[in-house]
Amino acid sequence: MILFCSAGFAGLAFDIPRACFDLENTESSSPASEILWSWLLRQIRLSEANAAIHNIYKKDCAAVFFDLNSDGEDEVLGTHYSSVKNGNGGWLLYILQKNSKGIYQEITGEEIYFDVRHPVCILLKKTDGYRNFQVFNKNLDDDITYSYRQDKKLYFKKNK
Repeated sequence: MILFCSAGFAGLAFDIPRACFDLENTESSSPASEILWSWLLRQIRLSEANAAIHNIYKKDCAAVFFDLNSDGEDEVLGTHYSSVKNGNGGWLLYILQKNSKGIYQEITGEEIYFDVRHPVCILLKKTDGYRNFQVFNKNLDDDITYSYRQDKKLYFKKNK
């Protein structure tokens, strides 16, 4: 589900959201979720059947598309509920981008944990040609902004 927000969005300091995504209510059969699931299977080097033996299921993928760098090609933002939760109730956010060979690769430069009950908000402001985004971190009880670093070609936490 995509929520378009106005400038009065509470809790966001100094930047206005362009769009917010509610991953908690995203279908695992969505095209973005399918891409995330295929990518995850490649990362853990398991077939879907073998993943099920380890209680890792496609139904636990939730992802959406958004063009973060305005190049006309959507990136994938998503999570997998059963395999990546930290001890403080945060879920791991993946951001995938298609490379020149058409293969998706992760562009998160550090682990990004967020509270899935709060939206992931894509911000109007860009850094190095990519939109910044914000997530709510339950452990820190705060919104955390991430920006793209062209020198690393990855997203990192933005300094306040």
